[in-house]
Amino acid sequence: MDDILTNWLLGLIAALLAVLVLGSTGESFLAPLAPIANVLALVTFLAFVLLTGTFFVYTASFRNE
Repeated sequence: MDDILTNWLLGLIAALLAVLVLGSTGESFLAPLAPIANVLALVTFLAFVLLTGTFFVYTASFRNE
């Protein structure tokens, strides 16, 4: 399960970076990809927020009382 989650997140990051690189080459390449870039950015951000929150909850469960 860890490999699937890691590969999914790396795929999202790679796709987002690809759209950003295309955006730096010129507007003619980015114009049709703008909605896809917005969705990829949102999904990547939400995935990192959820994983960070999960990590904090997981590490807090090991606190000594």
